[in-house]
Amino acid sequence: MKIAIIADHRHALKKPYGGGLAMVTHKIVQKLSEKGIQVDVYAKSGSECQNLHALDDHFAEGSPFSCIHSENYNPIEIKNAIIYAEIFQDLERNEYDIVHNHSLNYLPIILGNRLKTRFVTTLHTMAFPEIRFALDYIKDESHQEFIVVSESLREQYSKFLNFPKVIRNAIDLNDWKPNFETNNEYCMWFGSICKEKAPHLAIEVAIKANKPIILAGRGKNSEYFERFVAPLLKNPLVSYVGEQDRSQINRLLRNASALLFTSVWDEPSALAISESLASGTPVLSWDKGVASEIITEEVGQICEPIDTNAMAEALKNIDKFDRKACRKYAEENCNIDNMIEEYIQFYESLIEENAEVY
Repeated sequence: MKIAIIADHRHALKKPYGGGLAMVTHKIVQKLSEKGIQVDVYAKSGSECQNLHALDDHFAEGSPFSCIHSENYNPIEIKNAIIYAEIFQDLERNEYDIVHNHSLNYLPIILGNRLKTRFVTTLHTMAFPEIRFALDYIKDESHQEFIVVSESLREQYSKFLNFPKVIRNAIDLNDWKPNFETNNEYCMWFGSICKEKAPHLAIEVAIKANKPIILAGRGKNSEYFERFVAPLLKNPLVSYVGEQDRSQINRLLRNASALLFTSVWDEPSALAISESLASGTPVLSWDKGVASEIITEEVGQICEPIDTNAMAEALKNIDKFDRKACRKYAEENCNIDNMIEEYIQFYESLIEENAEVY
């Protein structure tokens, strides 16, 4: 089997990852390669992948393209269009069995619809206007397959697609070591510090429950941080440790009493929940996005959005959850090896369909 993976062009596939999408895409490439599948990767230069086709090699600083600054043209959009046009010329030449698109750009959806090779797009995020435009453009004659990463996301896309397949994003359990006997009182929040993920609400919950909280993540210099988070750091219960690598997050997380997952938007993937459970740490979350698809009553609690009093009460009773049950649940339901098997089975079914046609 010969697969081409199109990654999101904004972040290189290497540690420290620029986000959950880069991590998942890189893990997919690595795991497929370990299965003996030939994988060519179309990703940002600097990605740590074999068979890498760098997306941005043609646009070195100082090139003629970098001088385009007309108010009538968006240089970034022009650059993206050229990048994807060149990618699809390569894809036509290289005779892949499957081309699998993980980018967040709308152009691969449009260009992939005319590709002779079986083309698959995994939709990792909400249906933003550009994505909706692409789906509307191909709706009368779609020649590609779509996967979404959660049931809640499938519900969103049901307006534009007929029953896309669900394969939920998962984590490499080897990256997350559990602790089953922590006596620490502190809870934890981690992620990108922004209004959508609402760490200030996690702080409010901890203060109401009279529990220490540790926050970790990038975004300290943002307006949101200065307005909503910084004033709360004066409370002695609150500690902010800045951006941490994944091993440091795991160390803090596995010794925490709970993860407070306080995103106020409909998170389509919420890998932090899976990472916490793999660390043996129960999760408290609002009933938004994918959270209720992951969290069961054995491993955490779903609270009404945005009820900080209810989450504070749940935090006071966090000891009722069995930390071993959290890890076991992650092993059974959040394991990237299971996700990879689902992808391989899907690829094989498409290849088999092609063989029957020809």
